[in-house]
Amino acid sequence: MQYYMCIIYKIAAKELCISPKIHLCMYFFLDMQRVLIYTDIVERRLFMIRQHNSKETRDLLINSAIENFLEKGYSNTRLEDIVSRVGLTRGAFYWNFSSKKELLEEVFVRYEKFYSDIYSSYEHFDSAKESLRSLFYLDLKKKNKLNPYVTIFRYKIEPSDEVSELKERQASMDETFSAFIEKEIKRGQAQGEIGADKNAHELALSAYMMLLGFDTYNSVHFSASDEEIYPDSFIHKLVDMIMSFLD
Repeated sequence: MQYYMCIIYKIAAKELCISPKIHLCMYFFLDMQRVLIYTDIVERRLFMIRQHNSKETRDLLINSAIENFLEKGYSNTRLEDIVSRVGLTRGAFYWNFSSKKELLEEVFVRYEKFYSDIYSSYEHFDSAKESLRSLFYLDLKKKNKLNPYVTIFRYKIEPSDEVSELKERQASMDETFSAFIEKEIKRGQAQGEIGADKNAHELALSAYMMLLGFDTYNSVHFSASDEEIYPDSFIHKLVDMIMSFLD
């Protein structure tokens, strides 16, 4: 369009004997048109970048993936299922993730953070037993709502070479968290709160397995809900039972 406008202006200037000043104004007008068009193109592209690369877009894709994985499993979820659920395009997906596997990786990061937050935020006491009680209560309290990550990574991902490393990462998480409990138990033994004749490693594994069993059971027997599954009194009873192994 700009090319043809330029030709018209040249012909008009030649045939109508337009003065140099008017001729200059015509070219100035033409240049302004170019600037406006280029500015519009740049603004549109910047808008697309902001939309595709925003945290909101990433969160929409991740949450859509979580819902699809829960419903269909990882293998049966298509890229189209993920983007169409939240009204986005394949372009928006590939702007943020290179593949469905990379998106699964992001979900796993959230899974890890859910548990690591528990072990980094419980209330500490001089008494090791009170610290353990605080940890166990916080763990069960946070998992007293359905945890979608547990359901996905324990029941909705079919074994394959593509996801083989997830098993190793889960094992690493288990070792890290059970070692955390074991460290507190040994501190309690050093302070005389827990019998020194007890095997700290076995006690830690027993406690950790109970905590694991809690959200595993819930993920099988309850549907997705933001409501707490059990009353707080029941959570305290479970904590008392776990603590009884340390007496």
